[in-house]
Amino acid sequence: MSDNKIENVLGHFDGKTADLIKEKLSVLGENGYWNYRSMIGYCESCGSFIDTPTLHIMDNGKHYVTAKKCSCGADVTLIDENDQAGMNDLKCPKCSGTITMELTGMWD
Repeated sequence: MSDNKIENVLGHFDGKTADLIKEKLSVLGENGYWNYRSMIGYCESCGSFIDTPTLHIMDNGKHYVTAKKCSCGADVTLIDENDQAGMNDLKCPKCSGTITMELTGMWD
């Protein structure tokens, strides 16, 4: 709930990335729209699945996504749980086995 303020969201990213986000949002001004969400990602470098903070910026029909890097320093491949076709193509980055995913949700 605290991630509805950009100041709080920037804390999820390293200083350089946070500065780039602030710069992009300042250029957009009040015309820009942003959304923070946590997505599932995997790192092909170290084979880890991680909870990945992402910031989505929308500007005149364009969609920009900034994702936090893996703790090993590599980029993270995001898994879009809404892409059912893509979900069927997921392979484990460690063993190349098929991965299945089940969507569940809880609200308190």
